[in-house]
Parts: sequence; structure tokens; C-alpha cells
Amino acid sequence: MQVFTCAELMTAAHALGGQVDFDAGMADATPVLAGWQQVHALDDGVSLYLSRSRDMVGGCSHNRLAAGITAGFLVDGEADVAIGTHRLRLEGNHRRMPTMLVHLREEDSFQRHWQAGRQEGKVSLHLSGDWLQRQLQADSRGSARLARVCSGHADNHAWRPPAPLLQRATQLLENKTGSLPLLRRLQQESFALELAADVLQTLASEGSEKPLGSHLQRCVTRLQQWLQSGEADTLSIAQMARQLGTNAVDLQRGFQHCHGQSIANYQRELRLERARQALLRRRVPVDVAATIAGYAHTSSFSAAFKRQYGTSPSQLK
Repeated sequence: MQVFTCAELMTAAHALGGQVDFDAGMADATPVLAGWQQVHALDDGVSLYLSRSRDMVGGCSHNRLAAGITAGFLVDGEADVAIGTHRLRLEGNHRRMPTMLVHLREEDSFQRHWQAGRQEGKVSLHLSGDWLQRQLQADSRGSARLARVCSGHADNHAWRPPAPLLQRATQLLENKTGSLPLLRRLQQESFALELAADVLQTLASEGSEKPLGSHLQRCVTRLQQWLQSGEADTLSIAQMARQLGTNAVDLQRGFQHCHGQSIANYQRELRLERARQALLRRRVPVDVAATIAGYAHTSSFSAAFKRQYGTSPSQLK
């Protein structure tokens, strides 16, 4: 595998139209990643990314994700990413198989949380916003349900690639698709189009489901505002539901539907992010950061913080 320094990784990202920045000031010559990535662009807006890598450092890097649909999964290993405020942990475990399937109405932030020694074999597909608009305009009646889904922003949709596509993804990452370059390219393009068809079918099917009622939608929107402001920090989920005029089961279901994760997980990530910002910007002591995150013991806070960001609070501070 090729080893990339910090400077080389930034240059490679720039060549692909992106930009990678690390939280901590990292020397240009620091080795950060071992691995490879292949990018296959087809049909003026459909791009397939194949990569296999191993982190050589811990920390957090920042990039920008273009508008459109991005679908990704791991064949093996683990990954920890965030799109906007939505944190996603992916695993190459075909039983659980957490995946990423998001639509962005506009460009948004993308974070990758690094952990030295962690490996991943990843497949990612991007359908650009312009490409989607062309498809929707060409078939407005048949694409109505898909258009409704694509009106959302940064929600992680439930999706599981079928077994034949998972098997082909493994073969592509292991270069078991034949030795002729033309054959490999045709197989990669065929795989990308089948993957795109499965992603769009999943989103169109989801769009046919009964949407949340207007009252529950308002409850979820209000709850997100409470969580982000910290107003809900002292409330249980049952108390949140009562104050919003609904019940805990429906509130959990509605929040999961809209945000792709549970209320508790969303709240935990927000609290940890407040603590991280306090460490970075205000240089608060670790015990104060633990209190901000809602932890009574610094050891529990430090363990949760390291799981979340790949580095300890004291190292970040």
C-alpha cells in the first residue's frame, strides 16, 4: 500500500475537487494514511469510489461533500464519519451492516474521525445534484416519490445492498475481476449502475411510505431545537414527549425517521461536541468539559470522547 503524508493526502484530495484539513496542526511530512483509492466517473454525474486504507494517526479531518446522493458501505473494517451534525459509524459486518445513504440539497461539511491502526475497505457512490435533476425532469410522474425524498437534507436513509452487489464489491476491492483493463472498467461501470439503480429504488420505495403526521413532524422539529440549544438536557424522553404533546414511542419513531438515529445518541453526540469545542476554543480543564458533556466522572467522559473522536480530551487540549 502507498503511504500518504499529510501534504500528499491534501494534494490528492484537491485533485479530486475536495479539500482535507486536520483539526490539530499536523506537519506536512507526517504519514497519515496507508492505502489506495480508485475513482471511476461515468455518465456525467455518477462517480464510483473504491478504497482500501489504514489510519496511521488519530484525530479528525474536515472536507466538503457535494450536493446529491451519496451511498457508501464497508466490505470490511470500520469507519467513523459525520455529515453536517449527523454522526455515522460504519462496519464491514454483513449481519448488522450500518450504511450511509444521504441526500444533500446543497454542499455540506464532512468529517472523518481517524484512529491509528483502524482499517477499512470502502465502496462509495455519488450521484450529483445536476444528474438527479436531469433524471427527475425526464420522468416527472414516475419520479415523484423519489423527488419527495430528495427534498430532505442530510438524513441517513435505511438501506442494505443486496448480497450479489456485496459479493461483487468484495471482488472489485480484491481485484478479482480479471486482468484486462478494459474488462475491469466495464465491470466497474456495470457495478456502479446496478448500485445506483438499487439506491434509487430504495429511496423511491421509502418515498411511498406514509409520511409523519403534521403534529408529530412539528414535535420532532421542536425537539431538535431543544436538543441543540440544551433545553432538553435535564429531561427524560418521556418528559420531552409529554411537554411536546405526544408519547415517547411516537417521538422516538419520528425522530429516527427524520434523523436516522435515536434521540439519546443524537443528544450524546451534541453534548460531546459542545465539550470538544470548549476544549478547543476556551481551553477549559478536562473535568469542566466532562460536566459540559453530562458526565459525572472524567474517566467515563474520556472513554466516550476517545470513542467519538479517536483521541483523548487531554491530548486534544
